[in-house]
Amino acid sequence: MLKRNTCLTICLIVVNFLAAQQANIDNLKQQGSITANDTLRLVSYRNLSRLFAEVDPDSAYHYAEKSLQLSRQLHFKLDEGSALREMGYALLNKGNYPRSLKTVLSAMAILENPKSEEKVLVGKFPGDDELIYRTASPHEQRLSEIAFTHQILGVLYANSNNYEKALVHHLEGKQKAEESGNIPLQSIINMTMGRVYLNLKKPDSALISELLAYKQIMQKGYTRYLGSALLNTGRIYFAMGEKDSAIHFYRRALDASKKYYYFRGVAASNLALADIHKQMNRPDSNLFYIRNALSAAYDLDAPDLFLRAYTALAGYYKTSGNNDSAVKYQSLIIKINDSLFNSKQAQDFQNIDFDERQRQQDIETANGAYRNKVRTNMLLFGIAIFLLIAIILWRNGLQRKKANTLLSTQKKELETTLSKLQVTQKQLIQSEKMASLGELTAGIAHEIQNPLNFVNNFSEVNTELIDEMKEQLALDNKQQALEIANDIKENEQKINYHGKRADSIVKGMLQHSRSSTGQKEPVDINNLVDECLRLSFHGMRAKDNSFNAKSETDFDTTITTVNVVSQEIGRVMLNLFTNSFYSVLQKQKTASGDFEPVVSVKTKMHPGAVHIIVRDNGNGIPQRVIDKIFQPFFTTKPTGEGTGLGLSMSYDIITKGHGGELKVETKEGEFAEFTIILPI
Repeated sequence: MLKRNTCLTICLIVVNFLAAQQANIDNLKQQGSITANDTLRLVSYRNLSRLFAEVDPDSAYHYAEKSLQLSRQLHFKLDEGSALREMGYALLNKGNYPRSLKTVLSAMAILENPKSEEKVLVGKFPGDDELIYRTASPHEQRLSEIAFTHQILGVLYANSNNYEKALVHHLEGKQKAEESGNIPLQSIINMTMGRVYLNLKKPDSALISELLAYKQIMQKGYTRYLGSALLNTGRIYFAMGEKDSAIHFYRRALDASKKYYYFRGVAASNLALADIHKQMNRPDSNLFYIRNALSAAYDLDAPDLFLRAYTALAGYYKTSGNNDSAVKYQSLIIKINDSLFNSKQAQDFQNIDFDERQRQQDIETANGAYRNKVRTNMLLFGIAIFLLIAIILWRNGLQRKKANTLLSTQKKELETTLSKLQVTQKQLIQSEKMASLGELTAGIAHEIQNPLNFVNNFSEVNTELIDEMKEQLALDNKQQALEIANDIKENEQKINYHGKRADSIVKGMLQHSRSSTGQKEPVDINNLVDECLRLSFHGMRAKDNSFNAKSETDFDTTITTVNVVSQEIGRVMLNLFTNSFYSVLQKQKTASGDFEPVVSVKTKMHPGAVHIIVRDNGNGIPQRVIDKIFQPFFTTKPTGEGTGLGLSMSYDIITKGHGGELKVETKEGEFAEFTIILPI
C-alpha cells in the first residue's frame, strides 16, 4: 500500500509537470515542424532539447541532434557547439560516459575557436531558457557556452571519481561564466562545484559555493535547480555532523524539486533522506524514501539513479534479514554495472580522456615550438635592428660632428642677429614712446595756449589799469583809484589761476614723458582718463586742423583712486584714444556728410575690478585680423603711419604689469570697443 501511494505521488508530480509544460512543448514542436524560417526552427529545437534535459534524455538527445544538423546547414558554429554540448549532457544522463565525454570535447573544440562568434543569433526568441543567453553579445554568448561545457565536463569527471580534474573544469567554467555575466549559469556551476569540494573533503569551500549558488538563484529567480543547491547544502551539513540541519535542507530540497519539477532532485533528495534515516535506525522511513526515489528513477529512466536506489534497497533488505530481496537487488546492480558502468566503459572513458590530454599536449607542444620559432626570429630580427642602429648611430656621429661645427657657426651668427634685433626692438619701442610723446606734446601745446593767452591778455589790461589809477591818484580821486585797484587785484587772481593751470599742464606732460619707476600709487582714474582724452583729441587736431569729433564721457563717481603706475596707464589710454580718433577720421573721409565721429569713454566699478571702456564709431577691425592686433609689429595703418607696437605694449602693460585684462569687441564698418579691466 505504501509503495503504491509513493508511486502515485511521483506520477502526479510528473503529470503536473507535463501538463504545465505541454503547451510550451507543443508550441515549440509546431514551430520546429511548420515554420519556413530555419533560424526559428533552430531556436525551437535547441529550446526543446533544454526543456527535456532533466526529464527525458532520449528526447533531449533527439532535438539536440536536429539542432546540430540545422546549425551545420546554416553555418552557426556557436549553435553547433551548443547542440553537441546538449547531446553530451543527454548521454551523461543516460549513463554513457565515454560517448558523453567524446561529444562534449567536440563541443569544446568548436567553442574555443573565436571564429565561432562570427555568425551568432542575438535577441529574445520564443521559449528561450535563461541559460541559453541569446540576448547577450556574441562574445558573451561564446564565453557562456564554454563555461557551460566546462561544467558538464566537471560533472562527468566527478561521476567518474576524478574529483581533482572535475574541480579544474569547474573553476575554469566559473571564470568564464563570470566574464560572460550569465548569473543563472554561475549558480549551476557553484552548485555542482560545491559537490566536488565535498568529495575532496573540503566542506568549508563546499558550503561557500552552495551559499553563493543559492544567493544567485534567488537574485535571478532561476529556480529550476534550487532543489539541487539545497540538497548539496544538506549533504555538507551531514558531512560536518550536523544531522538536524542536514534533514532540514533535505526536506527543503525535496519540496523545491517537486515544486519546480526537477525529478532528479526528487530522487536524490529521497535517497539522502533514506540514508540519514538508516543511520538513525528508522527502517520504515528508510524504505519509504528509497521507494520514492526508485519511483522517480523509473519515470526518468536514469541508470545512475537506478543503481543508487537498488544499492539502498539491497542494503535495507540485507539489514532486515530479507535475503531473497537483497539478492534480487544485488543482481539488478550487477546487471546495470555490466551494461553501463563496466570495465570496458571505464577503459573507453580513460582512453578518450588520454586522447584529449594527448591532443592538448600536442597543441601545447606545437604552440611551444611556434613560440620558440617566434622568439628565435625576434632575436635575429633584434640583432639585425641592433646592427642597423649601430651603423646609423656611427653615421649620425660623423654627421653630428659636422653639424655641431655648422651649428656653432650658426649659433654665433644667431646670437649676433639676436643682439641686433634686441637693440632694434628697444629703438622701436623708444620710437613708439617718442611718437606718443609727440602726439602728447601737440595736445599739450594746444592746451597750454589757452591759459597763456589769458595771462597775456589780463597782464595787458592790468598795465592799462595801472596807468589809469595813477591818473586818478594825481587828480586826488581816491575812490576811483580804489575801484581800479580792485579790478587789478581781480585780474591778478585770474592771471594766478591761469598760471597755475599752465603749471599743472606742464607737470602732467612731464609725468607722462618721464621714465616710469614701476611703482604703483593711488591715482584718480577718472581724472587721468579725462586728461588723456583731451590731450589725444588736441594731438589729432594739431595734425589735421579740419578734424573734429564728439567726445563723450561717463565716469563712475564711486571710483576714488586705484593703485596703478600712472605713466604706463596714461600711455595705454593715449594709445587707445589716438587709435579711436584715427579710426573715426579715416571713416569721416569716406563716409556720407551726415556721419558724426564719436569717441566715448566710460568707467565702471565692478566687484574686485575697475572697467575702462573706450568705444568709437569708426571703421572697426576686420575679423580676419582680430587675433593678431596684440602681436608686436602688427598694424593695419599704411606704411610709415604706425610701428605696430602700440597695442602690443598696451596689452603687456595691462596684463603683465597690472594683472588685468584688455579685451576687444568690434564690428567691421560700425565700431570698435576696448575694455580695460584693472583689479583693485
